[in-house]
Amino acid sequence: MQVGNTLNTYTTNSLKSSTSKTTNIKDYSNYLTQKFSCLTPGNNASVSVTSGLLRKAMSDEKTASWLERELAKAPDYIEAAQRSAIAHGATLKSVTIEFGEEYSTMTTLTVTDGGGTDSDIDKWLERVREKRERQKEAEKKLEKKHEAERIKEASVTEEYRGKDLDDLISQFSTKMSGTLDLLSDVTFDVRG
Repeated sequence: MQVGNTLNTYTTNSLKSSTSKTTNIKDYSNYLTQKFSCLTPGNNASVSVTSGLLRKAMSDEKTASWLERELAKAPDYIEAAQRSAIAHGATLKSVTIEFGEEYSTMTTLTVTDGGGTDSDIDKWLERVREKRERQKEAEKKLEKKHEAERIKEASVTEEYRGKDLDDLISQFSTKMSGTLDLLSDVTFDVRG
């Protein structure tokens, strides 16, 4: 997560994780909810973060990293609870996970006899998976766009005109004197 330099502005950057002090818990909470669809509750499944942990995560990069890692894993925790219930001949009927201060996690489960899965939890998990995939695709597209922009900015086109090859080489040498050692990969395209 990269938190912008201005208060209450949050942008995502998967390559770097940093936080900035801010006093607006609501904006930070909205940012997390937008990034992690598991924070949008379903009928029988919900994941939440206490306000104390939000405050701490806004001012402490280690806490923010831990919180984001745990929020990314929350759907996996719920799927594991579902599989465990099924393995014991039961059905997971509801689940609540709350992340709190001091890296604490409270989980509340309701399990009944019968085996199988709860359709509301299944729908919630599917919605979370779909949003996660859309976010991954969007991040890949954004990274490709940034890479194309970096390549475009790094590309330099020079055109030289002269009476012969010696004249072209002389013009090029004059223009590039002192900069060739800075270039790691130089390609020449001489067209007649």
